Amino acid sequence: MKKLSLLTVLLCILMFSCTKADKEIDQSPQIEKEDQSVYQYIKKLGYRDSEIKDIGDEYLVDGDLLFAKNSKPNFSVFQEGPKTKQYGTNYFVGYNEQPNLTVRIDPSMSAYTSEIAGAIAIWNNVPNCRVNFTVTTATSQDILITNSNLGGGVCGAGYFPVNGRPGGLIRINISEIAGNSFDQRQRTIAHELGHTIGFRHTNWQYNGEPEVGTLPDNGAKFNAYQLLGTPTGGDANSLMNGGECGIGATSLSSYDIVALQFMYPENPPMAGTIPIFRYFHDQTGGALLAEHFFVNDYNALGYGTSGYVFEGIGFFAFATQQPGTVPVYRYYNAGLNDHYYTPVLGSYSGYVYERIEFYAYTSSVNGAQPLYQYFNSGVRDHHYTKNPYESSMDGYTFELIPFYVY
Repeated sequence: MKKLSLLTVLLCILMFSCTKADKEIDQSPQIEKEDQSVYQYIKKLGYRDSEIKDIGDEYLVDGDLLFAKNSKPNFSVFQEGPKTKQYGTNYFVGYNEQPNLTVRIDPSMSAYTSEIAGAIAIWNNVPNCRVNFTVTTATSQDILITNSNLGGGVCGAGYFPVNGRPGGLIRINISEIAGNSFDQRQRTIAHELGHTIGFRHTNWQYNGEPEVGTLPDNGAKFNAYQLLGTPTGGDANSLMNGGECGIGATSLSSYDIVALQFMYPENPPMAGTIPIFRYFHDQTGGALLAEHFFVNDYNALGYGTSGYVFEGIGFFAFATQQPGTVPVYRYYNAGLNDHYYTPVLGSYSGYVYERIEFYAYTSSVNGAQPLYQYFNSGVRDHHYTKNPYESSMDGYTFELIPFYVY
């Protein structure tokens, strides 16, 4: 998080990175061979040498983004031709992990335990949210908060989730936040906690942050898309606005709360409904093509396995047939590695019937929302989402609304 000018963390419209108005300066550091792929990856994302700072085992990019030097970046996201905008890949913390995210306070932050407790409470006090942080003294924590000298003007930095795990490290620059008020110190920590569960800057567009393919870390890729229920413009009251260290909002805005509840809902929106979990397998690293996969059993893939990564709860649907609902049949094409979901039982070329995955309405009744079906002919992938703001995905074309869900 860069004081008075850069990132912090996020919310409703998602996105991360930041451009500065200062003139570009060619000051490429000398890079060890093992670090070079990570550095070049950061450069290929559009960041300038002047925005990349070597802080030891990591690169600090554009104020408060951390890239581990030992990560293995996936350059395939820059390939030409059909590809998916992996707007959510590795974006969410695993479902079973969400209720118990443990935070350990490094001794270097012992003077700030009250601020950390307050920052945790900011997130934990949101109703109907499955995410819950707790402080632990065990060294097997999910998230470590430690003091680090990040340089002048940089108040904090953190990692994003990857492989269903929360971002594991938050660095707070005590020398920069010490002079701030208690509320602002607490805000800095809360902002970085938001990073660890996948939030990006609400004001990414205003800050000039890139939209596509940015901020991967250890395989995590994040693109910006608007969350349902949040405004298309900015939100001046958002805790997740970037570039506001020492001056930003000290509590979650109403839209921050909507975004958190959308990402990590705790309670089914309708009696009898269950979460339908969403996974994604990109087309790189093997013979399988890209595909979205929806399943009613979290234990089937957990927070990701066999190349699939957890993308949270796609929607809620009924576990058993209710009046007015129909079964939704799941088909699979092994040659295309594509799952197809339809309320019409029939024969589909190349697809084999697997099972009934859930039950849904075929029209908008009882508050049910449309589920949009898209198809990417390049990677042969069917995708289903109740968020129409995902319609900008590369190569995906809207086909129809096959059913209605929650």
